[in-house]
Amino acid sequence: MSDYVAQNHAPGFTCICHKCQEIIFSERKYSELLYQNRYDNSELTYNDMHFIGITGGVGAGKSSVLAVLKENFGAKIILADLVAHELMEPGSEGLKKVTEALGTSFLAPDGSVDRKALADVIFRNKDALRTMNSIIHPLVWKTMKEAAEAAEEHLVIIEAAVFDTAPKDLFDELWYVYTTKENRILRLMANRGYSREKCEDIIGRQASEGEYRALCDRVIDNNGDESDIKRQLKEILDHEIC
Repeated sequence: MSDYVAQNHAPGFTCICHKCQEIIFSERKYSELLYQNRYDNSELTYNDMHFIGITGGVGAGKSSVLAVLKENFGAKIILADLVAHELMEPGSEGLKKVTEALGTSFLAPDGSVDRKALADVIFRNKDALRTMNSIIHPLVWKTMKEAAEAAEEHLVIIEAAVFDTAPKDLFDELWYVYTTKENRILRLMANRGYSREKCEDIIGRQASEGEYRALCDRVIDNNGDESDIKRQLKEILDHEIC
């Protein structure tokens, strides 16, 4: 479970989402200028676009990599955490289907989700957790796929904690943001105020490094500084993908 999920979703809910920011016009223009000489037709087509999935454990620094992709390469960033959160807002398709399946005992008087009450429902009944995930996960990927295919940018990045229910034909590549366990712990302790014990527990409940590497096509080493991230991404995007 990602750090964002831990703070914004009911404990135990295996969400597949991170906070999103809109790509501003100047960044879209940067992307167009950066890649315009790579295409014969000035009209952007589906085949011109590149879809990359990014994943990694809590504390790996995925947000730093996403920020560089957005600011330096004009990428459209789509965050599964944010999409999943929006799908549980009042009036949303996701919440409607979840309440049809699980009832309304976890709703506040204003119709919003009482996260603590929802957590109680999930912890009491593992079938409820499976039901919720079976509803929300496909909706998250459907929503993100539609947003990716509608993007104006040449480069679209989807960040998610898990990709097991992702559309098989959506991504050109999956990238794993790798940081050593010790660096992850130090970052979480410094940035979130977690104890070492809590960090160890969170990391231990996530996929292993081997599992991430087996899933992904590339590894972005995030043990260095921002300049090192930029160097790696530039090498990949300028010479291998775009």
